Amino acid sequence: MKHWFWRSVVGLTIVGAVAIVVLVLLPKPPIPGAIKKQLTSTLLVPKDSRFVVDRQSAKYDASLKLLTFNTAAFGQQVVISEQPSPDTFADIPDYYSKLVNGMNSYSDFDTAIGTVHLTRPLQLGGKQAAVLNAKGTLLFAKSASDLSDDQWRQFFNTFDFQH
Repeated sequence: MKHWFWRSVVGLTIVGAVAIVVLVLLPKPPIPGAIKKQLTSTLLVPKDSRFVVDRQSAKYDASLKLLTFNTAAFGQQVVISEQPSPDTFADIPDYYSKLVNGMNSYSDFDTAIGTVHLTRPLQLGGKQAAVLNAKGTLLFAKSASDLSDDQWRQFFNTFDFQH
């Protein structure tokens, strides 16, 4: 009887330890679940280990429906802001292109999820920003300092829709 009891205790302890190790080692989603549940638009995130999302930086402002998070790209911090695309983008055909042009767009390129526009908005003192409008989400990306067009292309070509 004692042998059966101790075997059961040891077996349950081993199973518990394995479960804890698996839970600790499993990759965590880039945006915490509590924030993801509040989103009203499609979530866009990089899916490449070269571009790491800082989970701790993820913040959601429900009143603005604005998600922000930091990611590392090419040794720099890139701040990503996502929100639902305004209805005016669908209602007024040229509205988005006028917005991008007003942000001093200087280059664009296509990715699997949409066209990315590289801009130098006056509101950012002429610093670089990337803009993407895809699947009902308007995304802005600002790097700590300039990235090359090719680096932006590599970065955005790893983005995917997360459900």
